[in-house]
Amino acid sequence: MGCSIPKKARIRATATASIENQRISDAGSVIVNAGTFVLENRLDFLDVYRMGNYIGHGAYGEVRICFHRETSAKRAVKIFRKDIIRNELSRSRIEQEINILKSLDHPNIVKVHEYFIDTKKIYIVMEYCSGGELFSELIKRNFFSEAKAAQIMYQIFSAVRYLHENNIMHRDLKPENILLEDKHDIMNIKLIDFGTATAKVPLKYSRYLEGTAYYMAPEVALGGYNEKCDLWSCGVIMYILLSGSPPFDGNNDNEILLSSARGLYNITGDPWPKISQEAKDLLSKLLCSADERLSSAQALEHIWITSKTMENTPETEAVELVMTKLKQFHGESKLKDAVHTFIISQFLSFKDAKSLKQVFKKLDLNGDGRLSKEELYKEYLHSMGHTEASALAEKLMKEVDTDSNGFIDYSEFLKATLDIKKIFSAEILKAAFKMFDYDGSGKISAEELKRTLEGGKLIDDCVWDEIIKENDLNGDGEIDLEEFQQSVLAKL
Repeated sequence: MGCSIPKKARIRATATASIENQRISDAGSVIVNAGTFVLENRLDFLDVYRMGNYIGHGAYGEVRICFHRETSAKRAVKIFRKDIIRNELSRSRIEQEINILKSLDHPNIVKVHEYFIDTKKIYIVMEYCSGGELFSELIKRNFFSEAKAAQIMYQIFSAVRYLHENNIMHRDLKPENILLEDKHDIMNIKLIDFGTATAKVPLKYSRYLEGTAYYMAPEVALGGYNEKCDLWSCGVIMYILLSGSPPFDGNNDNEILLSSARGLYNITGDPWPKISQEAKDLLSKLLCSADERLSSAQALEHIWITSKTMENTPETEAVELVMTKLKQFHGESKLKDAVHTFIISQFLSFKDAKSLKQVFKKLDLNGDGRLSKEELYKEYLHSMGHTEASALAEKLMKEVDTDSNGFIDYSEFLKATLDIKKIFSAEILKAAFKMFDYDGSGKISAEELKRTLEGGKLIDDCVWDEIIKENDLNGDGEIDLEEFQQSVLAKL
């Protein structure tokens, strides 16, 4: 039920309906997604997290394991030292990395949880991937079979397609920036390190030199490039996965860049005689001029990818179970939906999501990392007629697409299909409550709801009052922890 608006106000609203940012007066129109809860935490980092072992380092600082004190959740934290990042460009890069990561919701892109800024350091807290770098796994194995390499490349192409469709170039794709979620598990990888990625701007030609020489497209070194530079990097990664060595080499960066500019790579020596023509064909369409280079969408449709990845699909029963769960999903109250989104995006473990992730990939026919109405329709056609399948797909988009972007994003899919009771705990519910209880008073006010969920939109105050009223059992105008828990756990 929306807010009650006086007649004169309604007339004024009608007269100004063409204004781009109209005020929202209905709680159902409040948009909540995984990025909603990626916020700056004003507390001291070490009061919220216990520092763990060292993982690695970069130009501006280090990466370490950390543990959420309240829930014991294991995460990774990227720590930037302010004394090293003194210039404005470096600071803006960090801010841009946070903003890009919080806007992304893809099964093969690392999740960011929150960030902290103090007088000496900036902390970006992200999900922890225990399998380490793909580069380290490659060193252990020397090279991968075509089937395994194709599985890896499918995931990379899918993530890159998602980025490009959201007007983002990664610009530093390499095995060191790809993590395995679990030890030796190449079926579940994550792209990381968006420090050189571009923000959401139209994909025109850029002139900034970014990336690592071995993986850098020739046009990047020459000046003037677009998103196709990421596909060159994909080609280099694919070559290395299949052979264990880079296609372009040299004693220094200049020699490597000259070698890549010539575009001549060896596919005659071992192991290339054993590699299929389809693999070589895909390489030739990636390691070529930008004008002739495949897009990520075209690469996903290449026969080498489609033929090598079809066999690794989940059991039919698992897919049917998930489709039934989707069919049974009904939208929740705004507070309950927000809390479920928070828990899914912040506390869902790899183990809890693993089987659902494989089903999601099976349903995602074009590999763009999100589900369309057409993809849902095609899956339901296996068990029902055209009319019923079409109506059900339409209904699901309305129910599950809670941020109304026209797709079911990965987190929305998980929220609709996961048995959320399995990951609920008293500690996680308290962490969710604290996300809203900004002043630490032990109660959530309408103003605190607004701070967390408004997301820069113009939303009438009566919307927040309405949400409070729905969940305020004792009528004191605020939501305490007990009321919060009752609302979130109701009818689970």
